[in-house]
Amino acid sequence: MPKNARSRRRPSLGKLFAAPYVTAAATMSASPAMRLLALLTTVNALGNGLFATISVLFFTQHLGFSIGFVSGVLVAATVLAIGGDLLSGRFSDASSPKPVLLAGLVLSAVATALLLVVRDQVSFVLVLCLISLGQGMCMSSNTTLIRRVAREDPALARASLRSLLTLGISAGALLAGLVLASGSATAFRSAILGDAVTFVIAAGLLLRIAVPPAPEGAAGRPRPVFPDRRFAVFSLANGAIGLYLHVLSFALPLWTVLHHPELTWVVGLLVALNALLTATFQVPASAGITSIRTASRRLVIGAVCLAMSYLFFLSGWSASPAVLVLALGVFLLAHTAGEVLYSAGTMELLFRLAPARQQGQYGAFYGISNGVMSSAAPAVLGAAIALGDGWGWWGLAVATVLLALLIRAVSDGERTVR
Repeated sequence: MPKNARSRRRPSLGKLFAAPYVTAAATMSASPAMRLLALLTTVNALGNGLFATISVLFFTQHLGFSIGFVSGVLVAATVLAIGGDLLSGRFSDASSPKPVLLAGLVLSAVATALLLVVRDQVSFVLVLCLISLGQGMCMSSNTTLIRRVAREDPALARASLRSLLTLGISAGALLAGLVLASGSATAFRSAILGDAVTFVIAAGLLLRIAVPPAPEGAAGRPRPVFPDRRFAVFSLANGAIGLYLHVLSFALPLWTVLHHPELTWVVGLLVALNALLTATFQVPASAGITSIRTASRRLVIGAVCLAMSYLFFLSGWSASPAVLVLALGVFLLAHTAGEVLYSAGTMELLFRLAPARQQGQYGAFYGISNGVMSSAAPAVLGAAIALGDGWGWWGLAVATVLLALLIRAVSDGERTVR
């Protein structure tokens, strides 16, 4: 066969790398509803990234509340968000996720704006609870909305939306950096108002999205998830593995301060690089997943990469700063690879293991499992750092792989839900 004929048949490396992005772009532009959903996700993420970065400092420095009081209110508000998540999942399945998500966005906008008039502890508690309730209403209704609008390939749609979400949050965090650099009350209050405006814009975009009706038989099932032991095991095991989400933001800064305080500046750089790499490679990591078996296999590979990244913390790395920075780079690559591969597998399993007509209720149980397990992250990771000889990190690494294998064993026995 002539050489030029072979070259015509064999795609270039650039085309192979670009293929998932082309598919994702086609998915995002497949319908007006998907295009609006992508824009809604980006706008909402921008506001969330801005608020998440400045909120604690606004509560403590400008509203004058103590860290202990704010922490206690945040815990109570999280419980309320879980309740809102449960309700939103139930009603999203029974009717449509659109009015539930719209109510959550409007409530979030109003409650966020009310932060500007908070003057005492009582009003602060009420406003923060309203914000959490609004965010809880947005959680499962958003998952159901993706499932309804994306139709044929909801997991790829969610992977593409997650990349947009990461970029939006990163952009919001960069804007927050300007606010933090200023430090003025005017800058903080303008940022809070800007976050409220993003909810209003997102609500306006949502009004233009046409959502397909609920599948037949979606209503009338008050507690459908608990008898589904396979999905329950998947959700709980995934929540435990989800401790990795707090490694960069909690464990790495603490470890660096304890062992190499002169290199704390590297932590911010690593977090920014992780966000950039995650947004870039989430779509390719999700490409080619066509079944529960391939999704669970990719999940296990991601868990192994995460477990390998934990082993970085076994040493104090008393070598030269250059060697330490190189080791941190290897750690970041392993952690990011594990994150995108593991997320790709879990996103696919979330859609395939849950019946299409009950995505909201299953998604609520999934979100609650993750939230409950995540609340233990500071204690677990802190204990891993405190334990001598690295036994805590060995335990986390082994548990991550075993739990991933458990998810694979449970998921592979489940037929694909169409």
